[in-house]
Amino acid sequence: MRLPNEPEWEKAARGGVEMPAQKLLRLVTEGLTDERAPTMHPNLQERQRYPWGNEPDANRANYDESGIGATSAVGCFAGGASVYGVEELSGNVWEWTRSLYGEYPYPMSGAERDKRENLAAGSSDSWVLRGGSCYVNKAHVRCAQRYRYYLYLWLNDSGFRVVVSP
Repeated sequence: MRLPNEPEWEKAARGGVEMPAQKLLRLVTEGLTDERAPTMHPNLQERQRYPWGNEPDANRANYDESGIGATSAVGCFAGGASVYGVEELSGNVWEWTRSLYGEYPYPMSGAERDKRENLAAGSSDSWVLRGGSCYVNKAHVRCAQRYRYYLYLWLNDSGFRVVVSP
């Protein structure tokens, strides 16, 4: 288990060049095997602004226009799930990634990736948070929005999700 890096987080939110023909989360919970690998097809909206499409929608994510004014339980905005079935990638809480803040995108392998994902970096280094929170407007809950933050500062609208790999 670990935090996602910044490119992984963004792919979970937008999809990618290809995406599953059906929500991947359902297949995983039902027991995804090599024989049941998802059918992939081109993602015609790989640069979409939000996990659900290109228009903001206060019924799909917890941000200021939702009117809640506080964090909510994951699953309250199921209509905002990404093409992979990942919920709450926009709004609710800023999500920590394992990536140090810097130019983006960065290579997924090699020395540059190693430098950007240096978990031994000091607390004076800034890290990338993604997704926005319940207190921000629609511009800050877009898939492309990045936030720079430091480990030693308190942020009451941040959280994390983990990646589980075999």
